Amino acid sequence: MKFDGVLAKKVGLGVVAFYALYLACVGIAATETPSQYKPEPLPVDATDKDRAQVMANGVTYAINQELNTLFGWQPNDLFLVPSILDNKTAFQKGIIYATRPASDIVANKISRFGDRDTLDSRLNDATTRYFAYSDTVFGFWFVYDSENKYKEGIKKWNEWAANVGSNNPKTAGVYNLKSDDVYNIVKYCIDMTDYALGTLNSQEISHFDSDNVIYFAKGISAVVGNVLRALCVADASIIERGGAENLQEALRRFDYINEFQPTYVLAGGNLIGDALIPNHVASLSRHLDIAMSRLTDMLETMEK
Repeated sequence: MKFDGVLAKKVGLGVVAFYALYLACVGIAATETPSQYKPEPLPVDATDKDRAQVMANGVTYAINQELNTLFGWQPNDLFLVPSILDNKTAFQKGIIYATRPASDIVANKISRFGDRDTLDSRLNDATTRYFAYSDTVFGFWFVYDSENKYKEGIKKWNEWAANVGSNNPKTAGVYNLKSDDVYNIVKYCIDMTDYALGTLNSQEISHFDSDNVIYFAKGISAVVGNVLRALCVADASIIERGGAENLQEALRRFDYINEFQPTYVLAGGNLIGDALIPNHVASLSRHLDIAMSRLTDMLETMEK
């Protein structure tokens, strides 16, 4: 009995040590400042297939990057990591939150000739089957987990883009980006930015919740910035129609948001905001507010 007790104690200490090491590795590897999708300008003779791939990358770049990190998709981790290392979890949740409507809106606007045309089945699957999957499902033998579903969604977007202009009528994809489509995609960017700003402006954010809210907003912004940059390359007319200065300032703010990485998140000392303690929530809100204002100006200019 004494031997069994010693053995059990050693096993227990080993498990605790392994878990602590695992947490440390996840924490060290985690980053909420990933690279952004910044495609090179397309040549004048670029094909629809080239433009389709740029837009597909814009929609999927952020989530694809997260899935390919060392520890992958974190919200569905079984070892309580989402509760302990919650900044990365909140960031990834923000990314999938913004990817879902991006996939829906962009697919419906650029992959068919008219609103009554049938949506490409690959993009329909990406939107309604794969990206719609819960972000916390681990699954049995990784068959039904979030990571595999999201990877399938990315795969479907790339399959569509690769088949735009194909001579095979069974697999050929359609790329058709019109002025109205550009307008609606910019509108998506505004709506998502507005939502992220709304989460930060909530009066119910406690000091201990502020980091999660900030990183959730950063995840949303990562997707919005990628979609906007992809749109500018796929249809350069947006620069003239919406105003180069507005666009540059909006993209600059998304750069600032991506780089926003305080050592320790502070929510200020009071609701008024005049305390000595910094208010990182308000700081990030300012960047989002300016980005949304510039995008709104772009949209109003495009309406004229």
